[in-house]
Amino acid sequence: MLKSEDVKKLQSTADVIRAEIDNTPIETLYVLAIRFYDLGQKDDAVYWFYTAQFRRNLYARMIENVGGVGEPAFECRQAQLAFNKLSGKWINGYAGGVPDKWLEILAQVIDEGPKSGYVGLAYPKLTFKPETEQAAVVEEIAKELSELRQYIIDNREEMAQARKENGIEGKY
Repeated sequence: MLKSEDVKKLQSTADVIRAEIDNTPIETLYVLAIRFYDLGQKDDAVYWFYTAQFRRNLYARMIENVGGVGEPAFECRQAQLAFNKLSGKWINGYAGGVPDKWLEILAQVIDEGPKSGYVGLAYPKLTFKPETEQAAVVEEIAKELSELRQYIIDNREEMAQARKENGIEGKY
């Protein structure tokens, strides 16, 4: 379903993922963001990228015993970091050119984040901190994302100027 070149089919896939998001691996959310970007649905890409990033931060702070190379928790974390880094350049590059939409999407993700189910649901073979600790972690992540949102509001004009000076306006 994520391979589809049909935007409507990808949107249907996104609807299924949204309904089962607590049981969906974070890596899948990044792939969905990338597919939307590839198909020109860049606002959807921004939404799914930041949703994945929110949940990646939750995973990173709730996982127990990450271990090292070859350990499942470590490998998941590394995959998430790689998806974030590689897709973030393009998706954030686009988002910076549409600040009103970026701010709207960030507000949506901040609002939805606290409604996240237990992060361990998507990774039943891994060990996480107790579910009772998740609310405080989610609140912390939402606060950090709110700070990013405020930074964008406060520095919007400077960011637009920097994009023009660096020749990236319209690149993404």
